[in-house]
Amino acid sequence: MNIRNRIIGPGLCGLIALGGCDGLGDIINNVLDTRKVTVILTNTSDQFDVEAEIFYDDQQDTIESLLREFGKEIVLTIPAGESISFTRDCDDLQAIMIDDADLLVLGGAGPDDDTSVQRDGDDFSCGDTIVFTFTHTDLILDFEILTTIQ
Repeated sequence: MNIRNRIIGPGLCGLIALGGCDGLGDIINNVLDTRKVTVILTNTSDQFDVEAEIFYDDQQDTIESLLREFGKEIVLTIPAGESISFTRDCDDLQAIMIDDADLLVLGGAGPDDDTSVQRDGDDFSCGDTIVFTFTHTDLILDFEILTTIQ
């Protein structure tokens, strides 16, 4: 028996003894949660919805045109003042971009914006949260997407 087994084995047994089987479930869930990437889309407008076309792929080095062509596509409408989120396994989400986001001002017409490709290892890591925030001022024409990693 190596030293790691001597330390980890009793430690795991101690955690189970303290928390019971439910405690072990919480530990396993916490480990599994770190194998995911969460994406949050936040619309800061108090008047207009945003429609976002998102592409993601399981290949972190895929080029932008191939991501558009062969990546998985999600189209979401984010109501004014609200957020929408989704989670994917780290192996499934290695590259992501917003190809087209439209501020739905008049009958779907309004300014649009996009983002660059965000890549695992360069821009985010497994377990991170990618936040795309849609903003504009009273001018409305200055619509933009801010990307942050948490």
